[in-house]
Order: sequence, then C-alpha cells, then structure tokens
Amino acid sequence: MRAVRVECSIPSIEHDQRVQAALQAVSWDYRGILDQIDGRLRVMCECITTDGNCLSPGFRIGGVTVVEILEEWTTEYLTHHLVSLEFDQELVGRFFESRDLTLLAGTNLTSNGLVIQVAGRQSSMVNFLREVREAVPVERITSAKSSEGMVQKGPTLQQHRIIKVAHRNGWYEVPKKISIRGLASKLGLSKSTVAEQLVKAESEIVGDFLDSSR
Repeated sequence: MRAVRVECSIPSIEHDQRVQAALQAVSWDYRGILDQIDGRLRVMCECITTDGNCLSPGFRIGGVTVVEILEEWTTEYLTHHLVSLEFDQELVGRFFESRDLTLLAGTNLTSNGLVIQVAGRQSSMVNFLREVREAVPVERITSAKSSEGMVQKGPTLQQHRIIKVAHRNGWYEVPKKISIRGLASKLGLSKSTVAEQLVKAESEIVGDFLDSSR
C-alpha cells in the first residue's frame, strides 16, 4: 500500500494528557525507529523547546516513556533535544511486531496538530489506521501519489478544519447561515484569520480541481 498521512487537529486531541505534556515544547519530530523490545517500540524524536527544558528521562505518561536524552544543541532562540521514546506494546508497539509497518519522516506533533505518516503491508496498515480512527478524531487521511511521495498538497490542516466547520454551519448555502464573526467564534480564531484561511483553502481546492480536469 502507498504511504498514508493521518492528520489530527489540536482541538480534537488537546484533552489528551500526553498531548498536553508534549506541547510544553514547540514540536516533536520523528527521526527513526531504534528498536523493538518485548513488544515495546522505541523511536528517536527531535524535541524543540524555547526554554531549554525537555521532558526528563524516566518521565512516563499514558504508555509513553522518555528513555534518554541522546544529544542537545542550541540554535538562536531554540534548543534541540534528540530523545529516545518508548511506546508500550498495548499503545503502539503491537502494530510493529510483524516488522511489515514503519513510521515515515514527516510524523510530528506541533501546535498545528498531530501528523502520522506510515507505509507497509496493506493488511497491517488497515489495522493500524482503523485503531487510530477509533482512538482519536481524525481530520484527514491522504495517500501518496506514486510519483510524488508524501507531498503536502491542498489545504493545510487548519484550513481543512475551517472549511469543514464552515460547510457544516451553512457558510456555503445561499443565503449564508453563518457570518465570519460566527465562524470565528466557533473556531476560536480572529475574523481576519478565518477570512484569510478560507480564501487560501478555497484557492487550493479550486486549483486542484482545475488541474485534475485538464
């Protein structure tokens, strides 16, 4: 099966204690799988912080353990921490026991949301994706085009969320059933941000439509 990209917006997952703990940092970027020990999956991530403080080795929450800080370095106002994380078998590890599924670069957690990119045997990916959708609200799932790989095209995750809320609340009906002010209130964003992101998202969607109709 082609590589698949799963996106979850922060408002959908911000109640999760693991997400709350992780978002004390600027971002967590997946760098690679290190090992699988007794069903537990160990991965390397780059944690970026503004205050130099990263979750300490031994910190554990919801089936995720910080094993070790492998390296640290500073660039201007940011500190980068290369971290070894371990995921319990029951949480994530079991999906990787058969060695036919892997996480891909581009998997990350930021203030914009959670992105998971995976590739592998179709049956294993289907099981993994089914479990993900049951565990957390998923905004969007896209698959790679064979010639392009996992290239992000179309609206961003934030734009996708805005479009989704706008459509659900009658923004595209005639006459409109909700105003920009109403959308901004529902989304917790400023009116100018909602208006700008709507225009950008609609431009991407129309552009993709015109490209596909050539």
